[in-house]
Order: sequence, then structure tokens, then C-alpha cells
Amino acid sequence: MTMKASTYQFIEDKSVLVIGKDNSVNKRVKRSLSGHISNIDILTDIPSYLNLSKYDLVIIDIEYYDNKDLVHTFSNDFYNTPIIFLTSDLNSIDFNALFNITVKNILTKDETLNNIFIYSYIILQKKDKLIFKNGYLYSLKDNRFYYQNREVALTKLELKLFKYLVKNINRIISYEEIRENVWDNNPCTIYSVRNVINKIREKSYYEIINNISKQGYTINNDYIYI
Repeated sequence: MTMKASTYQFIEDKSVLVIGKDNSVNKRVKRSLSGHISNIDILTDIPSYLNLSKYDLVIIDIEYYDNKDLVHTFSNDFYNTPIIFLTSDLNSIDFNALFNITVKNILTKDETLNNIFIYSYIILQKKDKLIFKNGYLYSLKDNRFYYQNREVALTKLELKLFKYLVKNINRIISYEEIRENVWDNNPCTIYSVRNVINKIREKSYYEIINNISKQGYTINNDYIYI
């Protein structure tokens, strides 16, 4: 299966984490993704602490890991990083134990694995709009925020901050990163950031942006792409 380069150019800067003890499987996954996605990390063990906010997709060969380790690492309410499970036997998966993990697909390690990029692309593909609850919509195409088809009057700075959070929707964005990328390293206090966040909330609804204590901010996971 082939795809035109223009159809996947926008995911080149995505970050993917591959976890598995079988090096041959890891190499097959990386070979399928290489050339389309530039940032690919591989781990053979699940560390005691894993910063999922760095990644847009996690691919994990679950055959060699205990369900408790998977649940402990990947069932965190503050992360909505999509996950693909790899297995040799679908019947071996205890779905009840893993129900709280954001699994988007489960693939068998046969010929399907050679085309794992296609499955990754489907998960990472760009959409035009984010639909939030309470009638709010954000258009990625023209960088505008709407309520019931009427544009919400965000200031230039509010819109820039909201756009950056949306662009990094699977990550927790620290104050330092916001200062660097939204304020362009100009003088800015944490109170300035909080003020802009609160203005966005006042013009929409409070829960649209999560404040993760001592870490930063992230878009709440109550949205859908269309």
C-alpha cells in the first residue's frame, strides 16, 4: 500500500514511542514508520516513570508485560495519548483489566505489522475541526474559535495560546514552554499565563483547559475531531 508524500507530510514532526522486548518486532515497526515520522523512540522495558506528554502515539508489544504495569503507566486521566497494542494472540488480552487505557487499535504481529504506518497515520491524521462540549468548536483550518456557529472574540494572545495548546493536544505544556512559544521569550510571569487561560475559560467554559498542578496546562479530553 502506497500513499502520496503530500498526504502525510504534516505528521513528519510527530513523536512515536515503541515499547517491546522483541528487537525484530521493534525494527519492523521502525522500518514501517521511518521516512514518514522523524521522531521515533524505542524502549525495551517500561520505566517506573514515563513522560507520555512527549509523544503523539505509543505502540507497545504487550506480550511481555504484566497488565498491572500497563495500567499503572498508561491509565492516567491527564494523558490522552493514543496507543496501539501489538500481540500474537488476540485471545490473550484481558480487555477488562485494560479498559481504562486509551487503546485505539490492536494489531497482530503478522503481515499487518509491515503496514503499521497506515494504522498510525489514521490515528495521527489531521482533521479540520475540534468539537468541544457545550456547543464550542475550534477550526484548525482558519484558527478560529466558535460558539454555536458564532465566532468567540478571543484576543490575538488568547488565540495564540489556545492554538498552541491544541497543536500539542496530547501533552502537558509547562509555563516555560508557553513563555517561549507563545510570548516568544518576552517577559512574562506565571500570573500572566494564568490570566490569559482564565480569559479563555470565561469566554468558553472552565473545564476546556486543565491545570495540572506543578506541571502546566493541557486541553481537556472532552473533544472529538471531525
